Amino acid sequence: MSEHARSGARPQTTATPQPADGEINGINGINGINGQYPPSVDGRTTTARRMTTITVMTRMARQMLPLLGVEVKAIIAGTSGHLSAVWSIMLATAGIIGIFRGAPAGLWATAIIVAIILSLLRGPLAYGEQLFNHQMAFSVLRDIRTDVFDTMRSLAPAKLRRQGRGNLITVLTQDIELLEIFYAHTLSPLMIAAITTMVNSIVFAFISPWLGLVAVITYLLLIVEVPLITARPTYRAAADERDATGELHSLILESLDGREQLVGMGAAARTRSRLISATRAMLSARSRNGVARGWNDVITETIPLLGLTVFMATAAWLAGTAGLDASSALVATAGFTASFPAMMSVARLGAGLQPTLASARRVFALFDEEPAVHENTDGHEPRSFSSLETSHLRFGYDEGHDGDAPAENTPTRDAPAGTSPAQTSPVLRDVNLTIAPGEVVAIEGPNGSGKSTLIDLLMRFRERTGGDIAVNGLPIETIRTRSLRSIETMISQDTFIFDDTVARNIAIARPDASRKDIEDAAHDAHLDEVLDQLPGGLDHRLTRNGSELSEGQRQRVAVARAFLSDAGMMLLDEPTSNMDALLEGRIIDALMSHQEGRSYLIVNHRDAVLARAHRILTMHDGTLTERTNGTADGKER
Repeated sequence: MSEHARSGARPQTTATPQPADGEINGINGINGINGQYPPSVDGRTTTARRMTTITVMTRMARQMLPLLGVEVKAIIAGTSGHLSAVWSIMLATAGIIGIFRGAPAGLWATAIIVAIILSLLRGPLAYGEQLFNHQMAFSVLRDIRTDVFDTMRSLAPAKLRRQGRGNLITVLTQDIELLEIFYAHTLSPLMIAAITTMVNSIVFAFISPWLGLVAVITYLLLIVEVPLITARPTYRAAADERDATGELHSLILESLDGREQLVGMGAAARTRSRLISATRAMLSARSRNGVARGWNDVITETIPLLGLTVFMATAAWLAGTAGLDASSALVATAGFTASFPAMMSVARLGAGLQPTLASARRVFALFDEEPAVHENTDGHEPRSFSSLETSHLRFGYDEGHDGDAPAENTPTRDAPAGTSPAQTSPVLRDVNLTIAPGEVVAIEGPNGSGKSTLIDLLMRFRERTGGDIAVNGLPIETIRTRSLRSIETMISQDTFIFDDTVARNIAIARPDASRKDIEDAAHDAHLDEVLDQLPGGLDHRLTRNGSELSEGQRQRVAVARAFLSDAGMMLLDEPTSNMDALLEGRIIDALMSHQEGRSYLIVNHRDAVLARAHRILTMHDGTLTERTNGTADGKER
């Protein structure tokens, strides 16, 4: 596992209210909080900017420790290449001077031959430097991208509900790609510049101490002073650009997701205005970043010219008054002129590296986000479901429970929208529930009463603040998380459709399912008429979260997934909320026919669904009470 798992303290995050049940995510995100666009969609900007540059670069360097040998090869190749370029120029100059001065042929010929050999080596050495640098960089980026995905998986779903999707996409794509500048164009150039500075300065000092002094001062100005001068202004501009880009991406995605509601509610014009404002903010930040980088280029180009002027003047003075041989002065000047490329790349890091550091801060801020639930990787591994029980279960946002940190973060789907943690009452109070094998239990209740939160807790998407949850008689936190979610499965009212075929979307719960099993599941979920309308049927590729499917059709895909699942306990959160009564009845009939000893916990408020339950529970104000009517076969007890 990468170093991020062992470095960095838990950040203090900014609370961002989430929509309650039935609220439109897109509109909530577009209109912002109290009509103002939040300073950071994902709440990580403040934490990211608090990281010092030394901390960020240290954490980035730790990521490459397993590939240190590759980096050493890049440094050796790069140093040899830059020195060969300088020395080939010096030897060629000395050889040409020797020809005009009538030096022995063997002397000037040897100098020219060696210069040619060094020149020919320059290309392969430069290629080797880039090859090793990018081999290391792309390997590290692969590992970081995997770590980011693992981090997002550990944060899901509770912590990711408050993350802006645009910001997450920016982190996964642009931010991680920008880290390539550090790994491929920063570490080895720094070492190469340091080594070549020392070697070249010694060579020039051997010709004349004064020339060595001028060279050292010029090199240090380039590789030390210029980056320090330009770092602060360029970092601020780069950080503003990265944040503005992430916020714009989130706003675009949310406006696209909620486009129908925005048009229907007359909010399209306001959304357009916000998009224009966010775009202007991003372009303004990008412009400031460009100006800062422009000044860096001006300084970087000016210092070598000034240094070369001083070097030439010093060489001329030494040749005229201090007894320095004119040919030596000319050779030194030629070598000094050719020695700048290694230092110039470092000088530009003051501006070029700042977007990378800003991106790295955002990546590490995501790494440092504490998950709502820490996965159990070595606990009990039950193979089947036998019972579920909650005892005096409590969950809320004002009790400061660290496992879920609800008081520090955001309400769940059941919390009233627009309320702060201090204003929100506990979501669940003293909930007692038992479910036996083969039992169908239905829960009804108003929106915001805690039904969805209860399912989150039973799936261990969140940690309870009090009471107990036991599965198969075992405390839920002692069960290996992967095993828990293999014996329990959930169908939510919001179904996500992956960019894949219908068949593979249905088979996500059981990828090894046979074609016939998938066809049977689709048939039992009443997807036949939908498949008939799609070219290719089950092999039709769905895109953009199944945009060509209606909400009800997406829910039927979720039901088909459930039919393929081997889980003995199914938690169904409004599985038919977007279906008409006739289709809902058919789906419920299909669920019951596929029960085969499974236990169902169904969140629903429609009588047709409630009538099929063995027990009906009512959730009100975070508590459960049992109704006396309910059947397993449609008959009243």
